[in-house]
Formats: sequence, C-alpha cells, structure tokens
Amino acid sequence: METNDLKNFVDLNRDAFEVYDYKAEDWEQIADRLDKSKQHKRSVIIPLRYVWRAAAIVLFVLGGTFYMSWVNWNAQTQEMMMSTELQEAEYYYNDLIAIKVAEISRLDRTAEQEVFRNMEVLDQAFLELKRDLKDNADNEEVLHAMIDNYKIKLEILEQIIMQLEERKEL
Repeated sequence: METNDLKNFVDLNRDAFEVYDYKAEDWEQIADRLDKSKQHKRSVIIPLRYVWRAAAIVLFVLGGTFYMSWVNWNAQTQEMMMSTELQEAEYYYNDLIAIKVAEISRLDRTAEQEVFRNMEVLDQAFLELKRDLKDNADNEEVLHAMIDNYKIKLEILEQIIMQLEERKEL
C-alpha cells in the first residue's frame, strides 16, 4: 500500500521533480562515465611524510630489537667464558689443595681436622663470591677475588706444612 501512495505522489508531483531538463544522449554519457568509474580502481595516495615516519618507526623497532639481542648474546657469551675460566681454576686449585691436605694428613692426622675447621671461613667467603658472580656484579673482579681465595688457601696450607715439617725435625 505504501508503494502505491509513493507512486501516486511522484506521479502527481512529477513536474516539481524534473527541474533540470536532460536530453536522452546526456543520460547515455552519464551511464558511460559511471561504468568507467566502476572499472577504474581508485588508488590511495599516501603522503611521503607518512611513509618516512613509518620507515623510521620500523627502523627504530628493528634497531632496538637487534641491540637488545646483541647485549643479551654478549652477556651470555661473557658468562660462558667466565664460567669456563672459573671451572678450570676450580679444578686446578682444588687438586692442589687436595694434594696439600693429603700431605698435612701424612705429617699429622690431628692437624688435618684443625685445618678443615679453619678453612671453613675461607669456604664461606668463597660461597659468597660465587653468589656475587651469579648476580653478574663486576664478573671479572669477582672471578679474581675467587682465584685469590684459592691462592690464600694454598698459602695457608703451605705454611702449615712448613710448620709441621719443622716440628718433626725438632
């Protein structure tokens, strides 16, 4: 029903709708232009400044990612080198300490127990240094301090051996 009302309204007021007078040829040209515009795809033009901004953002993100990866890789490599160096030092000094302790044990069995009790202080300091090494705080300094700890242990053991040998000689 409504469509009939609309149709009747348009038929009654057709003159008011046709304000402009177009020829039939004009409608064909308009139809041709519409067909061409449907076929012709529109291209989007992006201003160059937006392209530069996007490129700068991508470059910044990639550079930051690369830098963080490089820093992480460098830290891991340094940590591996430090741990390898520390393991070698531990094996070397622990073997020397074992030899010195065996020599003390050979010279005086009671002195061996006393040496172990006194070495606990140096062992505690060594464990603290190992914790510092895990915290990554000045790795090289901590590593040198750990090696110095081993050297001090060896010096103490050598002094004990010298005193035990002097006592035996008397």
